[in-house]
Amino acid sequence: MKIKLILFFFIFTLFSKLFAQDIENRIDLKSLFLLSLEQEKEKSIKNNNLIVNNNKFFIDNQRLVNGLYSQSNYNSLTVLIQLLYTNHDILKSKQSKYLLDSVLYAKYEGLKEATLYEISKLYFKILNLKKQLQLNMKREKLLRQTLEFAKEREKIGINISEDLKSLYLQLRNVSVDRIKIYEEKTKLKQMLKLLLGKELDNFNLKDYDLKSDEFLTKNESMIFYVNTKEKLNRISNKLASKYIDENIQISVMQSLLNSKKDKAKEDEYTQELLKKSKTVDEVINEHKNSNTNKPWNEEDFDKIVREKLPLYMNAKVTLKNNQNKKEVKNLKLTIKNQKSRIHNTISKNFHYLISNYKTINNSKISNKNAQRNYILNEKMYKKGDISLDTLLSAQKNMIISLLNKYNARYEYLQDIVAIYYNTGKIKAFAYDGIKNEFENSIF
Repeated sequence: MKIKLILFFFIFTLFSKLFAQDIENRIDLKSLFLLSLEQEKEKSIKNNNLIVNNNKFFIDNQRLVNGLYSQSNYNSLTVLIQLLYTNHDILKSKQSKYLLDSVLYAKYEGLKEATLYEISKLYFKILNLKKQLQLNMKREKLLRQTLEFAKEREKIGINISEDLKSLYLQLRNVSVDRIKIYEEKTKLKQMLKLLLGKELDNFNLKDYDLKSDEFLTKNESMIFYVNTKEKLNRISNKLASKYIDENIQISVMQSLLNSKKDKAKEDEYTQELLKKSKTVDEVINEHKNSNTNKPWNEEDFDKIVREKLPLYMNAKVTLKNNQNKKEVKNLKLTIKNQKSRIHNTISKNFHYLISNYKTINNSKISNKNAQRNYILNEKMYKKGDISLDTLLSAQKNMIISLLNKYNARYEYLQDIVAIYYNTGKIKAFAYDGIKNEFENSIF
């Protein structure tokens, strides 16, 4: 009895230490966000890659985005910066500096937020691969159980040689798949380390589900706020409008547009003054009646004045005015398109969220049915009533239903991150104050 107690105490202590070590090495999304925000790293977007400290991370946009996690969005911001540099003459000096500083700040913060978005994508991909490894091991366990079932069939006189060959082949395939999944998981963890610029030894990522506090909105699942068409449209439009009001890029474009409109009015006024000024003939007659010494030929003078004076007086103003009008038109169209795209992006984000939520529920039902079907097929296989292929097919359906559930779960959580990102609030996963302010202002 004493030996049993000592053995129990030893095992309990061992598992306690292992569990404590696992907790110690476990890292959540908030910790990674804070770690990224605390570090100053060189960032840019080039050739559809997010570049952080010379490390490239391919931008794979399965979802539409409003932020700089997009080559086209980054290019648009770069064009706006260049536009401010080339139009400093029509802006008041203080205004020009303020607008340029604002848009450069938007670029700086935008790249920070794009990095957070990439971290979240890697995070959920790694969690998904971890689940795939677990399902892979579950699949192996089921196959080894089936080997035992095959031996029971042999006892009732059924030849199992072909079954054994098939099962051993399946076990080899499972081992090969496991190596591939493990290698992909290791690669993504290494990418996460590079993105953070910090070595993280033996770290385990905290798992999340639909009920995790970090992904709830006022203690409710976000799906609760968009479970009808009316709710969806109201929340989507409210989020889009708030983001538009706070968007620095749109604000800067609007200020530039207003300045260009004022300049266009000034140019039109100048042209009106020119129309009222002396005609070419009046200038020539004044010159002829003048007593000033004229070292040039009168006819040549008349010809030059007639040809060049209208251009001299009007061309510069006309050219600038036409260019200004064109840029006013382009800015108006750009602002309109950007506002429309913001509404469209946020609306589609919510539709993805709803779709993945439905997939989660459907996969739960599918998994229950697949489990019942597998238990039935298992009994029938032992009795020799069905073939091995039928049993393996039932196993596969059960594993696939679980795989679909986990895929949809992490896609759903990524959808929530995308909604926060596309409304300029992805830092809410790092700072509780931002999350509370955001929730209270919208939901």
